[in-house]
Amino acid sequence: MTRRMALILGAFIFGSGVALAQGTPAEPAPPASGRAEALKALADSCSDHKFETMVVADGSGRGKRVRICGKPGQTDAEWLVTLRDSARKVEADQAMAQAVKDQIITALKAEIARVEILAKPAPETPLAVIAIPAEPISAPEAAPQYSSVPPLPAPLPRASVSAAGTAKPAVERPRLTIRCGLPRESFGECARLERETRILIRADEDVASGTSLRFLRGGDQRAELDLGPLRKGETLRERLPTRVCSGTLRGRVEVQVINKSQVAETLGPYALYCGS
Repeated sequence: MTRRMALILGAFIFGSGVALAQGTPAEPAPPASGRAEALKALADSCSDHKFETMVVADGSGRGKRVRICGKPGQTDAEWLVTLRDSARKVEADQAMAQAVKDQIITALKAEIARVEILAKPAPETPLAVIAIPAEPISAPEAAPQYSSVPPLPAPLPRASVSAAGTAKPAVERPRLTIRCGLPRESFGECARLERETRILIRADEDVASGTSLRFLRGGDQRAELDLGPLRKGETLRERLPTRVCSGTLRGRVEVQVINKSQVAETLGPYALYCGS
């Protein structure tokens, strides 16, 4: 503890020796314990510029703290003078071990280099001078540029019309409710089709003949289920056509609602599983 305090106080004297030497010469020196406490209190109150480093003073490997405090209100430039003066005093101290000197001086040089950057005034940015002519500035206009435009495309063909000259009506979708389910299960939304899937078709209005469900796998028609005429509220339960699963284990299926040989709606695609 005594050696550690000696390092702290010795370094502290380097940084503020001038300030500590301003007492009256005839005034008696305080006791050693009182002086140590006073210097420790002064070191602990160091709130402006401060330098600290750890040095190894002996072979124990334990670090000793060295602190240098600047005078209150010092500028960066004045603090730089304090640091340089402290480095010179450490170098000239014959009583200090060379290994300790080297550690302190190395740390001081690094701190001096850092403070030099802070204390260096920022370079002034030269003002750019723009000469403005007295005469008005006129920019020459470029000659107009013309590009060749390709001919307009041929008009699109008109919508097909019947022999009577009226537009062909859109395909009307029959009002049907389609549900799917496996044996011994209730019918629900058709999310996946399997080999044993049952399909329930309910007519929400009278459905004339010529209405069917067409099953496509990979874009190719695999089967078609004729619904026939259905009265409103009538239901039809059919098993998934076997040809939908023919020659495959897995795939995807689309279901087209056919009305009068035309596609009125496409449902799906649904995942298809044809395993047993």
